[in-house]
Amino acid sequence: MTGFLAVTRKEFRHVLRDPYVLGGVLLGTVLLLMLISYAVSADIEHIPIAVYDGDRTPESRAYLQRFINEEFFDVAYWARSAAEARELLRANLVRGAIIVPPGFDEALQQGKRASVQIIADGTEPNIATQITSHAEVLSAGHSAALLKARLRRSGLSTDEIALPLEFRVRTLYNPENRELNAFLPGMIGFVMTLPALYAGLSLVKEREQGSLESLLSTPIRRYQLIVGKAIPYLVIGLVDTLILTAAGVFLFDVPFRGRLSHLILFSALFLLSNIGISLAVASMLRSQMAALIVNGLLMMVPLTQAGIVTPLYSMTPDGQMQALMWPVTHYVIIARGIFLKGTGMQILMSHALYLLACGIALSGLAVWRFKKKLESPSWLAKMLRRVRGGAIQANRQRLGKLKTA
Repeated sequence: MTGFLAVTRKEFRHVLRDPYVLGGVLLGTVLLLMLISYAVSADIEHIPIAVYDGDRTPESRAYLQRFINEEFFDVAYWARSAAEARELLRANLVRGAIIVPPGFDEALQQGKRASVQIIADGTEPNIATQITSHAEVLSAGHSAALLKARLRRSGLSTDEIALPLEFRVRTLYNPENRELNAFLPGMIGFVMTLPALYAGLSLVKEREQGSLESLLSTPIRRYQLIVGKAIPYLVIGLVDTLILTAAGVFLFDVPFRGRLSHLILFSALFLLSNIGISLAVASMLRSQMAALIVNGLLMMVPLTQAGIVTPLYSMTPDGQMQALMWPVTHYVIIARGIFLKGTGMQILMSHALYLLACGIALSGLAVWRFKKKLESPSWLAKMLRRVRGGAIQANRQRLGKLKTA
C-alpha cells in the first residue's frame, strides 16, 4: 500500500510541475471540445438559394414570400431565367434554386395544379435533403392555404370540415431537433481520451529516460506501479468531466436532465477502460512517438462507429457488433441518456458493466504485459541467449585444442 501511494504522489507531482501536461489535460480538452462543437455542429441555417419568378404575379410572389420569411433559407440571388438559376447552382454560388415557371397563376385560377421546380445541390447530400424537405413543407403549407381559399369561395366553411385524422406530433427530449444537443454529449467521450493518452505517454517517457528500471529496483510491485500511474489521470479525467459538462451546459445551452453523480460514476468506468488501453499499449512500446500514434488510432478510429456520425441502428449486424466492442460507443449512449433523457442507473447498468469489465481486463493486460516484458525474457531472447552461449562454448573448445596442439 505504501508503494502504491508513493507512485501516486510521484505522478501527481509530475503532472502538477509540468505546465504542458497539466494544460493539455485540463485546458486542452475544453478547447478541443469547443472547436469540434463549433465546427462539426450540423445545425444548418441561412442556406443560400436562387429564386426565379417566371410568372411575376401576386400569387407567385406570395408563394416565394414563404421562402423569404423562412430562416432556413437565404435568398441570395433573383435569377432572370431558369437557366441562370441552374448556372448559379453549378458555380457553387447557391445550394439550391426555386423556379416558378410562367403560367403559375393561370393554372391556379383554372383549378389546375401549378408546377414548381425545386433544385438542390446533390454534392452535399445532407444539405440537399434538408433543402428539399423544407421546400416541400413550405409548398404543402401554401397548397393548404390555397385549398382553404377555394373552399371559402365555393361557400364551404373550412371550420365545419373535420379531417379523418388529427396529427399531434411531439419530439421528446430535444423538441427543437438541435443537432448539437445530441452531438456534444457524445463528443465528451472522445475528448476525454486525452487524460488516458497522457497516462500511457508517462509510462513510456520513464522508460526512455531510464528512470523506470531504477523504480523497478525498489520493492514496488508491478501492479502497484501501473495502478499508481493510472489513479492521477483518472482523477484529472473526472475533473475534466465536470469542466466539459459545465461548458456544454453554460456555453452551448445543452440540457442536463440526469444526475451528476451518475455521470461521474460512468465517466470513471469509461476512463478506467481508456487508461487500460493506453497503458497496455505503452507496456509493449519503447518510444513516446509510437505510443502516441498507436493510442491515437485506437481512440480516434471509433469516431465513425460510436453512433455520433452514423446511428447504430442503420449499421449492418457485423458493424453493430464491431461498434459495440469499443468502450466509447457505450459511453456515448450513457452520456446522451443522462444529458437529454435523465436516464437512471437501472437502464444504463448493462453499459456500466461492460465498461467495468473492459477496464478490469485491459488494466490486467497492462499489468501482465508489463511484468512479462521486464521480468522474464521472451522465447526469442531465450533462444538467442542459448545460441550465443553455445557459440561461446564452441570457441572456447577450439581455443583449448589449439593451445594443447
